[in-house]
Amino acid sequence: MPRLVRVARFAVLLVGVALGAAAQDTPSWTIQQVQRQMLVADVAYYQFVVAVGPGPYDKIRVHRLIREQSPHQPMHLSPAIMFFPGEPTYFASLYIEPLISKVPARDRSIAIYLAKNNIDVWGMDYRWALVPEDTTDFGFMKDWNMSRDVADGQIALTVARSLRGTSLGPAGPLYVSGLSYGAQITYAIAANDTQRPPNLRNVKGIIPLDCGLIFDNADAKAEGCAYRDAAQQTIDGGTYYSDNRFMWQMGQLAITNPQDPSPFDSTVTNYQFALEVAASPEDAVIPWHFAGARFRNGLPYDLRFTEPRLWFDLLEYNEPPYYPVSVDVEGNAVQCDEPGDPAAKVADHLGDIMVPILYVGAAGGFGHWGDYTATLTASKDVTIHIVQMLPDDLQGEDYGHVDLLAARDAPNVVWPRILAWLQAHR
Repeated sequence: MPRLVRVARFAVLLVGVALGAAAQDTPSWTIQQVQRQMLVADVAYYQFVVAVGPGPYDKIRVHRLIREQSPHQPMHLSPAIMFFPGEPTYFASLYIEPLISKVPARDRSIAIYLAKNNIDVWGMDYRWALVPEDTTDFGFMKDWNMSRDVADGQIALTVARSLRGTSLGPAGPLYVSGLSYGAQITYAIAANDTQRPPNLRNVKGIIPLDCGLIFDNADAKAEGCAYRDAAQQTIDGGTYYSDNRFMWQMGQLAITNPQDPSPFDSTVTNYQFALEVAASPEDAVIPWHFAGARFRNGLPYDLRFTEPRLWFDLLEYNEPPYYPVSVDVEGNAVQCDEPGDPAAKVADHLGDIMVPILYVGAAGGFGHWGDYTATLTASKDVTIHIVQMLPDDLQGEDYGHVDLLAARDAPNVVWPRILAWLQAHR
C-alpha cells in the first residue's frame, strides 16, 4: 500500500477517535483516491476524492497545496485556508489557473502564491462538479441544495484538519474563503459553524471574495425572490439540473474560430461575443461584470486586466457540465430575505458569526454591494478592501469579478493584502 494512502486512511481513523461521539455533526466520510504532483519549486499539489454518502455521485474532491520538506512530507505550516469555488466552477481551474492555461506564468495563481508564502492551502469541489458529462438521469440532484454544499464543506474542513493533525488529534480550525458563490458558501459555513460544539468548529476566520449573501437594497431583494420562484418552478416541472456546457463552446470558438459569426449572436464574432460575456453587466440591479474591458463603439475589443486568452480558457475549462437547480432556490431565497422562508435557513445564524472577516471586492464586480453581509454578523474584526483601479465614472470598465484571481497585476494589488491579513491573524 503506498505510504500516502496509509497516511490518509490512518487520518480517517483519527477522526473517529479524536472527535468521538460528537461527530454526528459531521457525516461519515472515507478517502477513496489520492493523487500528488509537484507544481513549482517545493510546492506539492494533492487531490483527495472523498466519499460522503452511499450513492455513486456522493463524492467531493479535496485539494491541498503545501510546501514539502521532502517528498510526501508536508511542512507544518500555520495558518491554513480552504477555498470554495463559484457556481458552477472547479477549484483547480479557478484558483490554480496555470493548470488550464499557458497564458499565466507557472506560479501565477493565488493558491500557489499563498503556498509559496507558507500558507497551507486547501480547496473543495462540490459533489455536483464531479458528476460525469454522460449522465442522463438527474433525479439524485433534486435535493442537492446550498445546505448540502455547506454540509460537504464542513466535511472538507474536517478532512483538512485531520490530515493536518497528528496522532493526538486534528489540527485547529482553518480560514475559509471563496469567490462569488464561494463567498456565499463561506458565510453559510461560518454561520453553520457557530452551531457546532466548540471542539468541532472548523472556521477560524473568513475571506469572502466579491459577493455577499444579503444586499441592503429592495430591488436586489425583489430580484432574489423572483429568481427563487423561477428556480422552484423549474424543479416543480421535473427538471433538477442546469446544463452549463454552452460555456465550453463560447471559449472554444473564441480560440479556434475567432472571426466567425457567433452562434449566440450573429451580429458579432466569436471573439467579440466571448469578450462581451466577460465585460457586459451580468445583472440589472447590481451591474457587475466578470472582467474589466476596453470599449470601442460600445463593444469590448480587449480586456484591461486579464489576458483575453486566459478568459477564453476559463470559459472552456472552468465549468462543470451540470449543477443542481436547488442551489439557486436557496441562494436566491437568502437574497430575497423574506422572514421565515425555510429555503433561506443557511443564513439563519449569520448574526452569531464572531470570527474575523476580510471582505475583498472588485470595484467593477460586486464591490461595496458585498459589504452589507459583514454588518449582519457579530464580528468585531471586519476589514473591507475594494480593488479599484479607475475613476468612479469608469466603474463599468474597472476591476471585475474574476480579475481578483486572473488579472496580470493581481499578484501585486490583490493577493498581498490577503496574505498580510492571514499573517496578521495567525
